[in-house]
Amino acid sequence: MSSALTCTWTLPRAGTAHVVIVGELEYATAAMLPRLVGDRLADAPGVEDVRLDCDGIEFCDSSGLSALLRVHTVVTGAGRRLHLDNRRPALDRLLALTGTFTYLTGEALASRARADS
Repeated sequence: MSSALTCTWTLPRAGTAHVVIVGELEYATAAMLPRLVGDRLADAPGVEDVRLDCDGIEFCDSSGLSALLRVHTVVTGAGRRLHLDNRRPALDRLLALTGTFTYLTGEALASRARADS
């Protein structure tokens, strides 16, 4: 059973792309996110920061995590910065359990735990 996934790219201000992710980031849907970011980033040379709004991620499995890692590779490989904004606790737990938290967020895991308490 798969939920729909929508990923919406906007340019709210110069130098910043905002990608709103809504739905399940899982096997059947995960390929959409890195494809969208890669395609749009190629057409947006002025974008320095890509901000993924993760609040709408209802579920993220290993394929979703792989998609986030691919997005990181695309964005940083193009010399831009990736930000994972508005993460829910479940996503932070997944990132912590897989050892990808600091790599994807740029934050120290301990500082996030203090901020949530």
